[in-house]
Amino acid sequence: MESVLITANIDVNKRSEFYQVMESLKNLVKGYCNDFETIISDKNRIYIQINFDKKEDLENNFNNKEFNMLKGTVRSLCKNIVIKINGVIDK
Repeated sequence: MESVLITANIDVNKRSEFYQVMESLKNLVKGYCNDFETIISDKNRIYIQINFDKKEDLENNFNNKEFNMLKGTVRSLCKNIVIKINGVIDK
């Protein structure tokens, strides 16, 4: 199992926009991974856990259009973003 964890603080001024975009993107992204889960804390911290069955699935899908849209949305609407692939920070 290969995993990606994205953590970030949702910009308070962009919170409603973030929720709207994430609802649309979530359905697109789910078709390319084994598991997709989002958790939002009461302090506007989001945790996005994405699991893939195999390393090849991660390599083939994590940089496709849908995942790039997801990562771009997080980068534009959040702060303090950390992306970890199998526990290693992705630069």
